Amino acid sequence: MKIAIIGLGGVGGTVAGGFKEYEKDLIFVARGETKKVLQANGLYLESKVLGNKHIQPSLVSDDPKEIGIVDVVFLCCKAYGLESCCKSYGDIIGENTVVIPLVNGVVGRRMVEQYLGGKGIVTESYIYCFSNILEVGKVSNVGDGLFIGIGFSDGTTNETAEKVAEILTKGGLRTTYGKDIMTALWKKYSVVGANSCVFIYYDCIMGDVQQSPERLEYLRNVSEDIIRLATASGVTGLEGVVDKNMKDLMKLPPQSMTSLYRDLKAGKTDTEFEWLIGSGCQMAKELGIKVPYMDMAYGKKEYYQK
Repeated sequence: MKIAIIGLGGVGGTVAGGFKEYEKDLIFVARGETKKVLQANGLYLESKVLGNKHIQPSLVSDDPKEIGIVDVVFLCCKAYGLESCCKSYGDIIGENTVVIPLVNGVVGRRMVEQYLGGKGIVTESYIYCFSNILEVGKVSNVGDGLFIGIGFSDGTTNETAEKVAEILTKGGLRTTYGKDIMTALWKKYSVVGANSCVFIYYDCIMGDVQQSPERLEYLRNVSEDIIRLATASGVTGLEGVVDKNMKDLMKLPPQSMTSLYRDLKAGKTDTEFEWLIGSGCQMAKELGIKVPYMDMAYGKKEYYQK
C-alpha cells in the first residue's frame, strides 16, 4: 500500500507517527526547504500518546511523476490550501485512491471532490490533534486528546479506508472508521466553529469569555446556531452537545484560542475564515434557516482586514 501525506506540519507530522511501522509504504509530499530537511533527516515527532519517533519514509518528493499513483493520500494542509494541493498533486490520485482531508469544518469532502473533479474516493474525516512545528522536520504533539475519524456520510464501505484505520490504531493513533461520521464531524465543528466565532466577535481569548456572562451567552447562542444548522442538514445524535461544550470550555486554559483567531490577529491574509464561518453562513442560506449569531461573527471580517 502506498500512503502519501501532503502537509508535514503539526497534523501531517503526527499522522506520520501512526505509520512508523509502515515506513516502507510511506511517502512525504514536500517541497523547498522542508523537502531537503526531510530527505536528509526524516521527521522527528515528540508525542505523549505516540511516543518520540523518528520516521524515515520511503520517498520525499514534490514530483507527481516520481510519486506515481498512490493508494491513500492524507491532505493535512490548511483548508485554504486544499485547492492548490489538489491541483498540484491530482496526478497521484487514481480512480481507487482514498483521499482523506484532515481539515476543520464540515465541507471538506464536498470541496475536495470539487477540486479533484471526481477523481479518487474522498472520505469524510476529522482529527483532534494539538500539535505544532518546533522546527522544519520536527513536530510536537501534546496532550491525550489525539484521535481520527474516517467514514462516508452515505454509509459506503471501503476496505482500504478500513485498513488505514486499523494500521493507525495499531500504531497508537486511535482511529475510528464509519461509525456516525457526520455526527462526530459536526460535534467538532460545534466546538471549533463556535469558539472561533466568540473570539472573533469580541476580539478576545478564552479567559475573557469564561469571565463574562455576556460572552458566555453569545457562545451558547452561536453553538445553538451550529446545531440547528446540523439538524437542518439531516444530522442526528447532537442532543446535549451544547451543554457539554459549555461545561468543557470552562476547563480550558485562559490563554486558549483557535488557530483561526490566532491567524487573524497575526494579520495573515490566508486564513480559514471563509471555510469555517463563511461556509456555515452560506449553508444556512441554502437551507433557508437563520444563524444570526454566526452572521454576527461573519460581519467582523472587515475588522480583521484593516
